[in-house]
Amino acid sequence: MNKSVEFEPLRESHFNLLHKWLNKPHVQAYYSVRSWTLAEVKEKFIPYVNGEKSIKGYIVASSNQPLGYIQSYPLKKYPFKDQDLPAIIVEKAAGIDVFIGEEAKLGQGLGYSIIHTFLEKFIWPNYQYCLADPDIRNVASIRLFKSCGFKEHKTIRSNDALGHQAMYLLFIKGSPLMG
Repeated sequence: MNKSVEFEPLRESHFNLLHKWLNKPHVQAYYSVRSWTLAEVKEKFIPYVNGEKSIKGYIVASSNQPLGYIQSYPLKKYPFKDQDLPAIIVEKAAGIDVFIGEEAKLGQGLGYSIIHTFLEKFIWPNYQYCLADPDIRNVASIRLFKSCGFKEHKTIRSNDALGHQAMYLLFIKGSPLMG
């Protein structure tokens, strides 16, 4: 089921909203991992807004109502530890991270629309591959990426935002233009 979603490039005016979402228990469980102050949100995201990092962030909305966040980045600049991918794929791949911040929007099938629309608008015009790395405990996210046609590549170990060891399931999807 494809629902209409829009993407607004991240701006400083979104930081209060991100602060609210990053402190929601369902977002902290797998994405933000801890409590955030508004100052920490600004420190983390201002380089995205100013173009100091090659991470592009967007507020996701449906019917002009903000509901979540998505970001993309060139994999060659931010590779996954132990990703075991050929250099040719890394060179032509983007990574994405996504969450729905509004609890009332969970379980409505919006995740599929967000991923599908984002790939069409922002990833496939610029990259041949897309990767995602949900926490292996995040069953809903794993189910979402599978439903969007991503294939499991491997389980990787990394550190979460607190420096604790965590396990992630690395997914990959190739552009439909590749044939």
